[in-house]
Amino acid sequence: MKKMKLQDCCIFISDGDHQAPPKSDKGVPFITISNITTDNRIDFSNVMYVPLEYYEQLSEKSKAIKNDILYSVVGSFGKPVLIEEDRKFVFQRHIAILRPNLEKVIPEFLYYTLLNPQFYTVADYLAIGAAQRTISLESLRNIEIELPSLSQQKRIVDVIAPIDKKIHENAMINDYLSYQSSMMA
Repeated sequence: MKKMKLQDCCIFISDGDHQAPPKSDKGVPFITISNITTDNRIDFSNVMYVPLEYYEQLSEKSKAIKNDILYSVVGSFGKPVLIEEDRKFVFQRHIAILRPNLEKVIPEFLYYTLLNPQFYTVADYLAIGAAQRTISLESLRNIEIELPSLSQQKRIVDVIAPIDKKIHENAMINDYLSYQSSMMA
C-alpha cells in the first residue's frame, strides 16, 4: 500500500462555475449542497434549472460524468457523491469534482475513502473560516490517501458496496414508512 495525493490519483480536481448561473423554468438541473442527501446521493426532486445553452458552454471540467465524485467544499463540507449515471446537470462552485484516474483508483474506492471519518478529520483540520468552513481545492488536492493495488481496492469495494446499498434501501424504506405514517395522522 502506498500513500498518494488526491491530485495524483485523479485526472483533475476542479469545481463548479464561479459565475451566477442564469435561472430557467426548465432545462438542466442546477445542484447545490442542499441537494446532497444524508446518504450521499443527489436529490433531483427539488432543484433549480439553467438553460441547456449555459450547460453546453461549460468546460468539460465542470460537467460531471459517470464515475466522477462530487465533494462539498464550503459550509456543509465533506459530503462525497459518486456519480453513477451519465446525466446532464450543473453544480455550484461550492462543490468540487474529482475525476478518478481509472489506471490508479477505482471510483467506488475513492468515494468510500472520501466518506471515511478519517478523511473528514484531515479535511476539517485543513478547512479555513469560522462561519462558513471551507476546504480549498489546493488543500483537497494535496491530501494524501492510502492507495492499495487495484485488485485490493476491488476486494474492499466488493465488501463495502453491498452494505452501502442495503443502508440506502433501508433509508428509503424508513422514509416511505415515515411518509405513510404522516398521511395516516
